[in-house]
Amino acid sequence: MTVNPVSASQATTAASSASSTTNPLQSLTNPNTFLNLLVAQLKYQDPLNPTSGTQFLSQTAQLTEVETISNLQTTISQELASQQTATSTSMIGQQVNATLADGTAVSGKVTGVSLDPTNGPVLDVNGTAVPLSAVQSVGTPPPSSGTTTTSATSGSGTGSSTTA
Repeated sequence: MTVNPVSASQATTAASSASSTTNPLQSLTNPNTFLNLLVAQLKYQDPLNPTSGTQFLSQTAQLTEVETISNLQTTISQELASQQTATSTSMIGQQVNATLADGTAVSGKVTGVSLDPTNGPVLDVNGTAVPLSAVQSVGTPPPSSGTTTTSATSGSGTGSSTTA
């Protein structure tokens, strides 16, 4: 009985053809890709020169590392979405300046927020939908006409006040 040893590149080709993902970068974070590579490596290894236990454990550790990084990426994405939602809802009632993708400048008071699952939070500014990513500045709306703004500051309990 003759055994034809297969090179590592042929094992990689066999394993990657078994993988059904189309994006090569996405396949790197897919644990099934690594398992397919591992199985192909074991299947096609040279029986006279098998993979050492150290290499096998190293590859298993790499698989665990990829899974952990993938889970971390998912968690960070969820945290980012939560933070964007909180940020956008805190802008309700605030004055914003934004530039839309088509170059249109929008300025006004935020009256509402809608949550778009693909584009993230979208602010309602004077009836215009403004993505959170398009906002360039945020401030408090100007006071109504005919009123003056005063602010009191207290320094060392003296009760002094300043007028702006």
